[in-house]
Amino acid sequence: MGAVGLDWQVAGFGNFSSRGTSDMILRNVNNGALLVYDVDSNQVTGNAFLGNVGVDWKPLAFGNFSSRPGATDMIMRNANSGGMVIYDINNNQVTSAYFIGAVGLDWQFAGVAPVSGAGASDLVLRNANSGAFQVYNIAFNSLNGSASLGAVGLDWSLGGLAVDPPTGAGGAMGVSDDSTSQLVQAMAGFGGASGAADGMNSALGADPLQQQQFLTTPQHA
Repeated sequence: MGAVGLDWQVAGFGNFSSRGTSDMILRNVNNGALLVYDVDSNQVTGNAFLGNVGVDWKPLAFGNFSSRPGATDMIMRNANSGGMVIYDINNNQVTSAYFIGAVGLDWQFAGVAPVSGAGASDLVLRNANSGAFQVYNIAFNSLNGSASLGAVGLDWSLGGLAVDPPTGAGGAMGVSDDSTSQLVQAMAGFGGASGAADGMNSALGADPLQQQQFLTTPQHA
């Protein structure tokens, strides 16, 4: 791959080339530029410019938020407003963008996991003040609801999120219908409760074009 300037930082990994491989996105911390590097057989086979986004927008999460089979999309969050935008990425290009709402900055990224169902990419946030966890169900580039996963003391740090589905019959790839509820059941054991993060529910019907008010639309090279 060679050397890359330290002003380029790793943003995330996923199937951005639509070839089923794990590719890498780098972000320039000075000008907000995004580059995707195709990685195959331990080699960089190509790269593509995704566009520039204001540096107040930070890569937050990567997952299949568009519900296209095999896709990896990107959520960016505004460090000042808490607003979040999904970027669909296909064939090394940003094909569309969707504003999904804003959430208070005291709610911080905890992970992406298939909490709402097998194959889903749902966003989990944690409140830095209360320790509460909230899951946001995302499908077809829309926020479809949220639920509290309970709260745990701030002296407990999240190590990771995982679902270990049973191998019994039923559902896709042998996953039973209730397998993806394991994470919810486990985290509910933390106890406590918390309502949805401020501002998120009110944004469920937000016009996707609202993202134009905040972002520089990526220009393809």
